[in-house]
Amino acid sequence: MEIYEKIQVVKGIVEQYVNDNISSVQGVVTTEDINHIVNIGTSILCTKWNIGIQGGGFVEAVVNNNLSHAVSRADGTNIKALRLYCQMMYNTSLPSELYDTSIVG
Repeated sequence: MEIYEKIQVVKGIVEQYVNDNISSVQGVVTTEDINHIVNIGTSILCTKWNIGIQGGGFVEAVVNNNLSHAVSRADGTNIKALRLYCQMMYNTSLPSELYDTSIVG
């Protein structure tokens, strides 16, 4: 499976998670916010699972469980969604279709 296809699988997982758990986001959430949350959530899981390009400072801070850095790098939407990102990251497993079968143990 190509990297783009893997990212699309991850994005589908994130979209479903966001739709199912939008109540974890604090404050008013617009359609633009949801799109941003899905994009950042996709970057978080892709970074965690080492798929494609690693995320930026905020994403790296979330993946590394560094709360002070995550808060200091968060924009207005990400600060509202920080709880959702943490829940998603720790409650979502790498799907078997994305396992790297080229690694033989």
